[in-house]
Amino acid sequence: MAEKVKSLILTDSAGAARAMKKFAGSAYSVISTEGFLKDLPRSRIGIDAENGYAPDYITVRGKGPLLKELRQKTATAGRIFLATNPDAAGEFLALQCCELFGVNEKSNCRVIVDEFTKSAVRAAIKSARPIDMKLVDAFQTRQLIDKFISHRVGEYLACKIFRGVKVGRFRAMLLKLISTLKPAENFELSGALTFGSLQELALAKLNFSTPKTRLLTDQLYEGFDECGGLIKYPHGGEIRLTEDVREPVSVKEFLTENQFKLYELIHAAAGGVSEKVSSDGKITDLAVTAALDELGVNWAEFYSIGVNSLLKRKYIAAGETGYAVTELGKKVLSALDGFFDEIFSVDTYKEISAQIDAVAAGEAEKNSVVAKYCGAFSENFSAAMESLGEDANPQEELSDEVCDKCGRQMIVKHGRYGTFLACSGYPECRNIKPHVDYLAQKCPKCGGRITRQAFRGGRNLYGCEACDFRTWDDPLENPCRECGSTMFAHRFRGRASMVYCGNENCSTRQGHPINKILDDSRRRYEARKNLKDSRKAD
Repeated sequence: MAEKVKSLILTDSAGAARAMKKFAGSAYSVISTEGFLKDLPRSRIGIDAENGYAPDYITVRGKGPLLKELRQKTATAGRIFLATNPDAAGEFLALQCCELFGVNEKSNCRVIVDEFTKSAVRAAIKSARPIDMKLVDAFQTRQLIDKFISHRVGEYLACKIFRGVKVGRFRAMLLKLISTLKPAENFELSGALTFGSLQELALAKLNFSTPKTRLLTDQLYEGFDECGGLIKYPHGGEIRLTEDVREPVSVKEFLTENQFKLYELIHAAAGGVSEKVSSDGKITDLAVTAALDELGVNWAEFYSIGVNSLLKRKYIAAGETGYAVTELGKKVLSALDGFFDEIFSVDTYKEISAQIDAVAAGEAEKNSVVAKYCGAFSENFSAAMESLGEDANPQEELSDEVCDKCGRQMIVKHGRYGTFLACSGYPECRNIKPHVDYLAQKCPKCGGRITRQAFRGGRNLYGCEACDFRTWDDPLENPCRECGSTMFAHRFRGRASMVYCGNENCSTRQGHPINKILDDSRRRYEARKNLKDSRKAD
């Protein structure tokens, strides 16, 4: 007897696929697209302004094999359902799947799962609907405006400052806010529990970073084998518990410590938030998000990505007193000043967000909204480029280093594996070398200058120009009060940094927990080094 052909459900993440497979039933197979299958290109603008700002979508790098596999599976499926995230981005991905795999977008193919429980998943499949083109248009409206503006601003900043300097709408607004912010000591959270207020609560009460809260919240939504999902989809409006409400103590054994802490917080605040939150008077995440709340900016989905980007690009730095704008960040703000004040203002950001919501509601048309803001920006962009005159060519970031092979000046390059120096005589001279910054802080071992070398992912390796001192921990501005040596911050993922004196003989290091952490790190390094050496010997 021939095997019955199963229906196929596509999700956009592996976690959602596992949860869907658990509750959908044996008649369905489930597979993840692992995010978008096609997107705007990274290396070029990918938007045709002369043709109504038409997008040019290309296959996401590395997705070729997965796309081939999906085509094979969808070709033999009895029916295809699209259970991507229940938001505008998920609707856009669902339409992509329709176009790629021959699904009629007007058929009942779209499955909206706002909680991963057995009853909710099966009800969602029965209630499948056509693709909502208004939500697709809303997503594209934001995507096209953001990409067009950020790419063009990058072209201008490449001429004004140097290649590789870029900034988008949210990041530009955030950078300007951080540069002018005067932190508040206290603020209040009240009203429904939203993704934004949850991030602020988790920062204040659990010391969870915004990326960590996002990850844990998604895990609580996707659920666990033993107890299913615990909250409804968190990235829409209000965060709510699933219909099958479970007390935290009843699911504690199935959760990690951090998952349990966050679920306890959500469970306690599910009826609404009424909290007075104290900040430490620094320009921290709490201070910045509170300021965005006061300005009426919906920041919840973009904040952690925006701040991490500003840190990675070194437009801001995180120090003892919180975030501070760097010299490069000040150059970016100065370059944007005058020509782009309106497009990067808080009022325009909120105005565009309102227009995107209007597109989603069918009250505004995508093409007209995109043309309005991209067209107005283009006029400012043209004026900015004309102001450069003869200098309207991309500038290279020159270093103080001289090529040791040909004597030409070295140029700072930003590659996928970090920052490096390349000879300005390329292609005649192909010499490259690590890019090292010299800092004002002194080595706690010998007193030499501390150097900084940037690596992929935004990490910095700090060392000494004169001895073998090396560390991944960030040197701080203020020296140790006891011995005057450089202080360092050892950063943890998702919780506060541990500050310590770099001088191992300082009295403040006696019994300090950093000693064990650094000793363990050295042992792991030596073990890896010995293993590598032994493999070379073989």
